[in-house]
Amino acid sequence: MKKTQLNNKSLYPFEEWSISQDHFDVDSNYIGETIFALGNGYIGMRGTFEEGYTGPKGSSLEGTYINGFYDTYTISYGEVAYGYAEKGQTMLNVTNGKVIRIYIDDEPFDMLRGELVGYKRTLDLKKGILIRDITWRSPKGREVKIVFKRLVSFTHKQLAAIHLDIIPINFDGKITLITALDASVSNLTVENDPRIGSGLKGKSLIAYDRKIHSGYGYIASSTQNTDFKLICGMKNSLEYTNSYSMDEELQDEWVSSIYNIDAFKGQVISLNKYIAYITSLDFEEEDMLSHLDDILEKGENLGFERLCAEQEEYLDKFWYRSNISIDGDMSLQQGLRFNMFHLLQSTGRDGKTNIASKGLTGEGYEGHYFWDTETYILPFFIYNHPDISRQLLVYRYGILDKARERARQMGHKKGALFPWRTIGGEECSPYYPAGTAQYHINADIALAIKKYMDATGDVDFLISYGAEMLFETAILWADLGDFIPEKGNQFCINGVTGPDEYTAIVNNNVYTNMMARENLWYAHEVALWLKQNAEDVYRNLCTKLDIDEKEIGDWKIKGDRMYIPKDKKTGLYPQDDSFFQKAVWNFEQTPKENYPLLLHYHPLVIYRHQVCKQADLVLAMYLLGQYFTQQEKEVNYDYYERITTHDSSLSTCVFSIMANEIGYREKAYKYFMDTARMDLDDYQGNTKDGIHAANMAGTWMCVVNGFAGMRTMDGAIYFNPYIPEGWSGYSFRINYHGTLIEVNINRDEVAYKLLDGERAVIYHKSEKLLLDKGHPSYIYKY
Repeated sequence: MKKTQLNNKSLYPFEEWSISQDHFDVDSNYIGETIFALGNGYIGMRGTFEEGYTGPKGSSLEGTYINGFYDTYTISYGEVAYGYAEKGQTMLNVTNGKVIRIYIDDEPFDMLRGELVGYKRTLDLKKGILIRDITWRSPKGREVKIVFKRLVSFTHKQLAAIHLDIIPINFDGKITLITALDASVSNLTVENDPRIGSGLKGKSLIAYDRKIHSGYGYIASSTQNTDFKLICGMKNSLEYTNSYSMDEELQDEWVSSIYNIDAFKGQVISLNKYIAYITSLDFEEEDMLSHLDDILEKGENLGFERLCAEQEEYLDKFWYRSNISIDGDMSLQQGLRFNMFHLLQSTGRDGKTNIASKGLTGEGYEGHYFWDTETYILPFFIYNHPDISRQLLVYRYGILDKARERARQMGHKKGALFPWRTIGGEECSPYYPAGTAQYHINADIALAIKKYMDATGDVDFLISYGAEMLFETAILWADLGDFIPEKGNQFCINGVTGPDEYTAIVNNNVYTNMMARENLWYAHEVALWLKQNAEDVYRNLCTKLDIDEKEIGDWKIKGDRMYIPKDKKTGLYPQDDSFFQKAVWNFEQTPKENYPLLLHYHPLVIYRHQVCKQADLVLAMYLLGQYFTQQEKEVNYDYYERITTHDSSLSTCVFSIMANEIGYREKAYKYFMDTARMDLDDYQGNTKDGIHAANMAGTWMCVVNGFAGMRTMDGAIYFNPYIPEGWSGYSFRINYHGTLIEVNINRDEVAYKLLDGERAVIYHKSEKLLLDKGHPSYIYKY
């Protein structure tokens, strides 16, 4: 098995509530653009520089993204078969609104020219702003202090803002500020790595209207194929007591306000820039300009300081519910908070968008939404901010009709098949063995609905959205499988791919079959509940979906008779019917530079061997652990650990959680370390392409589900806490059944405390505890 190569030297000092950099480094610039990215779930801005960048080619990517804003292209195949995905979708790199060029007399401010006398860049995780504090000496010896502050507002969806202070240190003279919008943008094109780049050819976003006047400007653009409209606007205000003049520049893809300032030593020049992004996905095209003006006016009226205060207030509420405190390891503390902050920045909260695997920080995987959301990311929000998890599930409901269309393409007369990778709802995976064949996404969504309902009891969601999705996915499973005589007439699901993408198109993948069974059972349970408690809804759904009580009864029968392959003598579960009939991959003879395997070996070479890209059977043991004995968990963990490469960032967190459950404490911690700072320390060598969002959520899972042993089952929440060596203590909070529970673990005791709500029932190991206002806390001594 390949061992993860850790980067033991962090690029950033260990700090509790910030990520900072005290020197500028070209070699790490590309990575830093991802690390210092800002977003609000709608707008995402890479941590590029306002003044631009003149470093070597390939060391930067200027990027601004709007969640759910994409264009399409025709997928090219050497040979086409029926049902192949026809159109690719790419989240677009949109108009750059950050541009502020600075000239000191005739010298452009450029960190790669002159001398950086002082430099510090800080991402403040409590305030939600990015600060760059620079003292720069020009090639001709003029010295200035320059401070940029940037935010993307959590409280105003379409708004971002920049504040700039410039102070001449050793001269009087002219300073020119050019604040601009730049629409000459495009996306990365496909490279040798299939995880990076897009099939879009040339520019996809075409400017068709523009304006600049008195510090106000906009550029309106349209996509080539989807015909989505975007307007990026700006409003600038200069705060300066001495004289200045203004000019304007207007080109096809560039509008700018130019401030020519008489600068004097020691006097502060301040510029506030408010930036707004309006799209036709949110507003009628004829109303877009008026909404743009409203947003910019609101930003200017509030002012930069008030926007900062709102940002901090919003994050105070977020951290009150989400914060994990670790006493004893500052590097992990920083990593956890950085990861949770980026999850918040990347996640759509409007019911129309979701979360891309790279968030809004880069162009890896074209901005597509995967199963990562439901399996890894949704739990973080379910137990911290259930309102956000609800909206993520509402997005899936919004693409249900397209999932129905996909099911028809795939030969199913009824039911829905959710797309493996998508933005707009259509399947856009060009490689079906590791794409469409991953039918398990249906069950991943169904299990997420079950977990959401278990934690919230949100009956309105179940009636309005959840039940229909559960029924349609159950219909699909019931049609996909068959009773096979050679398998004892058990219900089998053939020709699918499980989570492990190094094993494709197999029969009876254990993960898929067990998850499908859970989907069928839960859909049947919900149908019975609806019939008893909301009969009109039940009848309307049966009519709409063309199902009857017999078909609903068959869901349970097929779930009960689901075939789960297993070696009864050893307790080992083959990942699928044929898995143990393959030779084990020769790990000893595989050079370390040949990982990830998918970049160095043809898929068929990989498929012929026992080798796993990521947790598959181990993931089933975590998500559906109630169906495995402790001994089965141990023997299967041992077996699959030896043949898993962890070439996927989704893998190590699951291995950490299960290692904790089995009692492999050192392994649990090692895998946790691989997870916690994956992006901050660029463990996989591709942080430049964007964050690993699911891995970030996996870090939270490692603490809460791993070390603290949290599980939920049948409406109850269980904890089995453990404290790693080297930690003095750790704590976190969980939202469950409308309450907020704090769990605090240290070397001497475990304490449970009810912070919000009337009453909570929890289990410490197997002991039932009642927390209420009369007894708000329990303490257990070790």
